[in-house]
This record gives sequence, C-alpha cells and structure tokens, in this order.
Amino acid sequence: MIRTEKAHIRRVSFTILHFFLRIICRIYFNMDVIGSENIPRNEPLIFAANHNSNMDPVLMGLAYHREFRYMAKRELFRNVLFRWLIVFFGAFPLNRGTVDRTAIRLAISFLEKGEPVLFFPEGTRGDGSHIQEIKSGTGFIIYMAKVRVVPAVIRGSEKVMPKGSKMILPRKITVRFGRPPELEKYFKMPGCRQTYDLITAEVQSAMRSLFAET
Repeated sequence: MIRTEKAHIRRVSFTILHFFLRIICRIYFNMDVIGSENIPRNEPLIFAANHNSNMDPVLMGLAYHREFRYMAKRELFRNVLFRWLIVFFGAFPLNRGTVDRTAIRLAISFLEKGEPVLFFPEGTRGDGSHIQEIKSGTGFIIYMAKVRVVPAVIRGSEKVMPKGSKMILPRKITVRFGRPPELEKYFKMPGCRQTYDLITAEVQSAMRSLFAET
C-alpha cells in the first residue's frame, strides 16, 4: 500500500515537473521536437540516441512525454544536485570500460515491465558533427529484450554544455525521432555475435540516416 502511494506521488510529481521544465526548455533552448508520431504507443521501447553532452538525458526526457529509464555513467552520480536530477528522470548507474551485467539485467527488467529505456549506444560523447560507431553490446541488449527501437538524434547539445563545462548555455536544440528499423527478422536468428552485429549495424544506419535529415 505504501509502495503504491509512493509510486503515485512520483508519477504526479514527474508529470508536474516535466510540464514546467518542458516549457522552460522550449523557451531557454528554443527546443524543437520532431517526429513524435514515429514513436509506437503502448509497448516497451528502446530509444537509441546520439550523445554529445551530459545534458542529453535530460533533454531526451523532456522531448518525450513518458518517463525513461536509462544508463548513465557512474561518474555523473557524484554531484548531488545533478544526481537528483538524472535519477528523477530515470537514470541508473553504469560502470564503463567493462560489461556491466547488472545494468544490462536492470535495463531488460524495465523493458519487461513495459517501461521505455533510453540508450546512448555510442558509449561516449561526440562533438556533434556525426554519429560515432556504436558499441556492439547494443545489438546484444536489443536481441535479449526483443523490442522495437526508436532512433533519436539530438542536435545542439554540445553547444549547450560543452565537454568540461559546468555552465548550461542558451543554444538552439532539436530532437528528432525516427521510425523504428525492421529488426524482427533478427530475433528469429540464433543468439550469437554475428546476429548482434547485424542488429547493431541496422540501428547505426537508422541513426545516421536520421542525423542527415536533422
């Protein structure tokens, strides 16, 4: 009963805060959100987005109406205020430089509950000029979860909060969602490195095509 009440309070708090932060974000960053009609409804989803700034999880969280769960590097949890913000928007810690099986199992468990999970499959921040090579582990997680993947591109976040900066600058932000690539055929294939690599290649192609359009 207590857990149910806490969950209800959290949902109400998220809805209210999300509403006001989205207004602030649209004004401060002149943020455009494109392609929301490409997002399937009422099913678990993986969102695969490019990564150029520590602000990306927050921007993605404000571009989409539902609450994400997403992996964030453990170092981001050191700052108390920023930790509160990203945890509020659904973050859970990831140990980089190794295969963090705990984080992977947690991500899959969220998907099994019907919750959307956000990934930054490039694994590290880029400079905003292109989509980097995405990590091969992306295909493994998608194969294990067997859910649809929505490609997403964030433009401008590298100027909002550049690497090494603690300032959040008022720069133009665009978030674009693309159509999920057809991955179902791979889910019928044996679970092996070749299959995972094929899935990874499909997702990378979808992200790069979307980037070129944005």
